[in-house]
Amino acid sequence: MSKISENQFGGRWTLEKLEILRKYLNTYTTALKNQPFKLLYIDAFAGTGRVQQETQSPEEVDCLSFIDGSVNVALDIENKSFDELIFIETDPNKCSELEDLKRSRFDRNIHIENTDANQYLYNLKRDWSRWRGVLFLDPFGAQVDWTTIETIAGYNALDTWILFPTSTIIRMLPRSRPPEDIYPHWAETLTRVMGNECVWRTMYQPSNQMELFNGPRLVREAGVTNLIRIYKDNLKE
Repeated sequence: MSKISENQFGGRWTLEKLEILRKYLNTYTTALKNQPFKLLYIDAFAGTGRVQQETQSPEEVDCLSFIDGSVNVALDIENKSFDELIFIETDPNKCSELEDLKRSRFDRNIHIENTDANQYLYNLKRDWSRWRGVLFLDPFGAQVDWTTIETIAGYNALDTWILFPTSTIIRMLPRSRPPEDIYPHWAETLTRVMGNECVWRTMYQPSNQMELFNGPRLVREAGVTNLIRIYKDNLKE
């Protein structure tokens, strides 16, 4: 059991996410199979290739079962395979399992990168006139820097999936204190992920409550929908 380090299962949404990804990748490679491009797939937070299913009852706790994660989904495309697959993972133990997977799929051009995803993507060098691909960003938290998103956009070659960590970000934006009182580490993370300080500060607007000496106090506007809107607006830039 010591070698098992699979990602923890995220419930029904994980199954839906992986099925959507599978259909998309099949459609993507089919659409480009007669085009002159080489096809690249990058999984920036690859894990091990397998995801542990949630247990249904106490009796099943000792009966571990797993489903294919995004890595295996990309490897098992039915029509045209990707010419190259890059799996990025910071955990050396998970990278070791990815190396085992690579050896079992010796017929595929797979590269395992034990490094920070932001750093790797920022320095990714290709002749983008010859390559097209899909980049899958499914972080475990607030790990994708805005500078990385800008860099990827500059390649003009990668269809990019961003699974944005709304719950993580919204927890860093408490309603109970003004933006000046947010923990410095949180403020730094928010700025790194959202692009600049002004972006996440737009979540705060003057309330009807007056402070004794400072006038109207700032409070965070309601929730996740507004956060996603702001992030999408920033992407349009």
